[in-house]
Amino acid sequence: MKRLSFILNIFFACALLLGCAKSSDETQNVDLRFKEEELLLDSQAGIAALTIIWSNTEWEISTPTDGFLSGFNFLKGGSFTHSNQTRVQFNFSENNTNSERVQTIQLKNVLTSETTQITVKQSPKPPIVLEVKSSTTYQQITGFGGMLNPALWQGGNQLTNAEIERLYGANGLGYKMLRMMIYPNSNDWSRDLAVAQKAQSLGARIFGSPWSPPAHMKSSKQQGGGNGGYLLPEYYADYAKHLNAFVDYMAANGVTIEAVSIQNEPDWDPEYDACVWTGQQILDFIKNHGKDIKVKVIAAEAVNFKKEFTDPVLNDPIAREHLDIVGTHLYGGGIGDYPLARQYNKEIWMTEHLLNNNSANDWSWNDALIFAKELHDCMEANFNAYIWWYLKRHYSMLGDGEYGTTKSEVLKRGYVLSHYAQYASERKRIAVDKVPNNNNILLTAYESVNDYTLIIQNQGDAIIPSVQFDFPQAFNSVSAVETNSTKNMEAVTVSAIKNNQAVSLTINPKSILSVKIKK
Repeated sequence: MKRLSFILNIFFACALLLGCAKSSDETQNVDLRFKEEELLLDSQAGIAALTIIWSNTEWEISTPTDGFLSGFNFLKGGSFTHSNQTRVQFNFSENNTNSERVQTIQLKNVLTSETTQITVKQSPKPPIVLEVKSSTTYQQITGFGGMLNPALWQGGNQLTNAEIERLYGANGLGYKMLRMMIYPNSNDWSRDLAVAQKAQSLGARIFGSPWSPPAHMKSSKQQGGGNGGYLLPEYYADYAKHLNAFVDYMAANGVTIEAVSIQNEPDWDPEYDACVWTGQQILDFIKNHGKDIKVKVIAAEAVNFKKEFTDPVLNDPIAREHLDIVGTHLYGGGIGDYPLARQYNKEIWMTEHLLNNNSANDWSWNDALIFAKELHDCMEANFNAYIWWYLKRHYSMLGDGEYGTTKSEVLKRGYVLSHYAQYASERKRIAVDKVPNNNNILLTAYESVNDYTLIIQNQGDAIIPSVQFDFPQAFNSVSAVETNSTKNMEAVTVSAIKNNQAVSLTINPKSILSVKIKK
């Protein structure tokens, strides 16, 4: 029995030793690693995969939840008793930035708690490449501005010298155009003189529009409208003299009037000052008396660009020689090209419009963007100038204290108009590629002897992280300003690339970006 017990003890000891040897061998065979050293992903969203090689252990993977990787089909796996490989699939979102994105995936050995990781890199969104084409030209841009608040109607709300500086000064918004009312009574002309003098001293180009001829010249014998009153043909010559007298009065007081309109809104007959005209009457007046007017002649300032008021003039070889500028208003619409006017080299000026709801929305950024689109559309329709209604109102360029505005503060619409006044005025519009498949990006390009400029609107909610504009020649420098809900023409960074023959920039959501490229 003792011998049997001894033999059994030896047997169990050997078995124990063999078991220990086997356990040691299995520990040495534990393996856990990524098959790939690094993963490189395209900027577009998609599905990717990696491979985990494992042997005799279990594993877990983890990655930051706020990264661009998600939807892993396996987060843990492996076995303590055998070896294999596991292919792990996951989703990655689109990289909408102009920078490479990096995220790590961590692999943990459950048996030993050791960790390793793999780096996942995603390429930046490739730039959208657009070409600026100075070989294709459109209209020459005369300028942008607004109507002075006339003393006759807005006597308590006239522009102050400080406000005019803010609008037209070299350190202000850079407006170029000023419209003023030609009152029927010459005794009233002095009431707006000081405003005009100050604006012109800052370089403003000034023109006048009459709401009504003197009452005695009209069929109604009334200055006010609402009664169908029109200018009697026997007074056509006297009316031309009346317009010249206004020009002469202003000149005698140091103000040059560049142009006069025949009539503000000849197709509108409100109760306030007004006078109705037909297309035939406008033709007759300009054909027979346009030559007598000392300055450029504007017609017809109809409320929504009704061509029947100017087609007869343009189609008459005598009359069209005396018409210099086609004027229009945009009440009820009317933005569109006018090939007939361009055929005869007539400038097209939008001389009045306003958008208002009489609420705080009138000075909101969202409403300013609506105004911005109108400006863009006018440029693409080959308009040469854009002149807003009163310059100081809660729905305009400067606040007047109503509906939450502060008197004299520059409103968002004021900055929007400034983008065009500073970056489009006195330049020729040229061609530029559009952002493909994105109607929210509105852009126009311009050229002068000294520079190229771009005005870029993003009416949408999505950022465009990388846009490249190629220019026809190398340039010296580039700068840009941006306006959005929180910025007001604030300087932003754009980069010169390709040996100063291209610029790279980001277009932020709900914004206007203007770029100046000095030759």
